[in-house]
Amino acid sequence: MKIRAFGFVGIAALLAIGPAAAHHSFAIFDQTKVLRISGTLKEFELVNPHAWLHVNVTNDAGQTLMWSFEGGSVAQLVQLGWKRENFRPGGQVEVLFRPMRDGSRGGQLMSATPAGGQKVCSNRGCGDGTGNILPAF
Repeated sequence: MKIRAFGFVGIAALLAIGPAAAHHSFAIFDQTKVLRISGTLKEFELVNPHAWLHVNVTNDAGQTLMWSFEGGSVAQLVQLGWKRENFRPGGQVEVLFRPMRDGSRGGQLMSATPAGGQKVCSNRGCGDGTGNILPAF
């Protein structure tokens, strides 16, 4: 009976640590670069475990493509001044971010500036303060 109880406790412990082990590292982002991009805000997801900023960006050929930027937790971002009402869908936004290593459309959110609003930084800082303008894609 004791062995069976220890078995259940062991399985419960493994299930409890599973979500923590599943958390990804920041190795997917190129930490040597900070880029800047502007577009129309599609959605701001102020949700745990990580907030997301989705932006529609139109390139020189007239194609509109969605970019997604991963931020910190709700508690971290709110403490830094992030508010859902400052990021309304359809508004313009400028984003500084660390790009994905694989070149996909997105990255680690460093800062965002809504049109007519104030720049807010992530829990990882603001980037280098300037960012390289992203070339046409």
